[in-house]
This record gives sequence, C-alpha cells and structure tokens, in this order.
Amino acid sequence: MWRLTHGSQFTALAARLAPLLGELERAARRGNGRRHKEVAALLNSAYLAASAAFARQDEADASWLVADRAARWAEDAGDALAVVVGSFRMGHAFITLRRLDQAEHAAAEAIAALRPLTDRPDCAPEALSLYGAMQLILAIVHAREGDRTATRAAIARARAVAARIGEDRNDYNTEFGPTNVELHAVSTAIDLGDAGEALELAKGIDASGLSPERQSRLSIDLARAHVQRRQIGDAVAALLEAERHAPEQVQASGLVRAVVADLLRLAARRATPELLALARRTGVTA
Repeated sequence: MWRLTHGSQFTALAARLAPLLGELERAARRGNGRRHKEVAALLNSAYLAASAAFARQDEADASWLVADRAARWAEDAGDALAVVVGSFRMGHAFITLRRLDQAEHAAAEAIAALRPLTDRPDCAPEALSLYGAMQLILAIVHAREGDRTATRAAIARARAVAARIGEDRNDYNTEFGPTNVELHAVSTAIDLGDAGEALELAKGIDASGLSPERQSRLSIDLARAHVQRRQIGDAVAALLEAERHAPEQVQASGLVRAVVADLLRLAARRATPELLALARRTGVTA
C-alpha cells in the first residue's frame, strides 16, 4: 500500500486499500494479546497510507479522519512514535484545509513530546526523523503565513536534524532526510514569493533517490517558481516532468490546476499545444 502511495498510484491504491482495511479490522476484533498488537500496527500503517493519499488528492477532511483513526490503532499497537506520525499526517491535512493554527499546534505538541528523546545523544534515527518532519510542518505553516524569519529558522532546525541523521531515510514513511529538507526549502521559498532563491536551491538537489511523489512535487514547485517569473515554457516543461513521475498526482492536484490556470492567462492566445493538452488532462478550461 505504501509503495502505491509513494508512487501516487491512487486508482490502484483505492482498489486494494478498502478490502485490506476490512480484513484488518475483522482480524483486530478477533485477535488478542500479541496478535492484536501486530494487527493494530498494520491497521495504523494502512490508515496512514490512506491519509497521505487523501491529502495528495486534496481530500483533506478524509485525510484528517483516517489519520485520527491511525493514531487510535497506534495506541493499541503500543507504538508511541506511530502516534506522532498521526499528528504529522493531521498537520498536512490541516495545512490543506488552511487551518494553519491547528497545523502549528499539532506540530508543536509532537515536537514537545519528542524533545526528551532527541536531546539524548543516542537518540534513535526514527525519533529524529519524526522530529525533523514536524519542523518541516512548521516551516510550511510559517511560509503560508508569510513569516520569512520563522520559516528559515524551521528549515535550519530541520537541516540540523537531517545532518545529525546523515542520510536520506524513510522512517514511518516520512522520507525525512537531507534531500527532503531541501525540497521543503524550495517549496517554502516559493510560498514566500522568492522564486529566484527557490530555483537556485533546486540546482543543488538530486531527488532521484526519493519516491515518485517527492520527485513530482519538486517539479511542480519548480513550475510554480517559473510562473512567478513568467517563464511559461520552463513552467510547462516542469509540469510535464512532474506528470512523468506521478501522472495521477498531477491530474488530481488543485495546486497544479492553479498553476495551469495561471499559465493559460499568461500565455493567452500564444498557449502551446503542450499547455492546452495539459490543461485538458487536469480539467482546466481556457
């Protein structure tokens, strides 16, 4: 399920996820003791996959609901870190819903819970990954609020955590690591209107080791930066690259539709066949 989620293969995920959740729920009701904990851990992971997929399709209410359910199963599984992951997924849902205060609250509470672990020199990388991922939630929130100082401070804290880990990881399916931090540095720079800074940062990123979803998102952000600079051809090329990595993500994204609509306005009668075809695939009318 997570392979499909990281690949933004939403149609295949939906076909398999609903039957799987039903089977796991039935197994959880039948199990007890260690068996129940094992099934609860699987349910937690499955619901988190669903939450991530819903968020990437702009179904934020559904994302929030299943992230909350995932946290419940994390408690049954006895996995305190998995409970924090539920807050991470809720934070992304709240951002999509533009409830930035709730996203910030979820991140701040998770950071406070993790700090006793991360203050230890022998802290496990899994806890560090979640701590860094919550810093990235804060960076997005501050960028959406237009606060450059707070955004850059959160990115700096995430960079320090990533340097401490020393490699790209995928603990609890967060893909936290040095490369993903730089992807967020690019995205938040664009949110702040700093397209030139974003494009300069992107030159030093090799995202080929990350999931198709992350690679696609970087290309979408590059398209956003090019739109800010009125570079229509470069923006279209970036969106086509994003679509190559994760076509369903591009075609389901409200963010992409907004970028395509901006491109159609900028191009007007000079819109290329590639842009017009992209508009059709994303449901944007000229």
